[in-house]
Amino acid sequence: MSEEMKTTVGALFWIVGIALLVWNLFGCAIYLMDKFATDADLLAMKNGEAMVASRGVYPIWATAAFAIAVWGGLVAVVTLLLRMRLSVMLFVISLVAALICFIPTFTMPVVKAAGGNTYWVMPVIVVVLGLFQIWWSRRQSALGHLS
Repeated sequence: MSEEMKTTVGALFWIVGIALLVWNLFGCAIYLMDKFATDADLLAMKNGEAMVASRGVYPIWATAAFAIAVWGGLVAVVTLLLRMRLSVMLFVISLVAALICFIPTFTMPVVKAAGGNTYWVMPVIVVVLGLFQIWWSRRQSALGHLS
């Protein structure tokens, strides 16, 4: 066993790691709900008509970025919990993909309308938590908790 892996981690490592796991699972659930929701499901929601209208114009590259962001984030947090340094790079990729998937939210009026007046809230939360995940994983790597 390498010296790096002999370093024990405290409870905070596990608490933050599990919280990040829950956050990333939430992102994956949102992605799956978005992909499997029918037009009828969307129409039953607030801004439903705008959400249905945005489906037809939301670019495939943004959808691909959404998938990379959420599934990459999930893999990143799993690698963090497995104490692998790879998590740092995966969190960076996840955040970059998230930034790309938010481009239509701010540049396409139809997509912006689907989000309602608070269309900007989730992107801000995602970016802040994405930056935190990168910082946290880099810190854990610097402390020798990741190999």
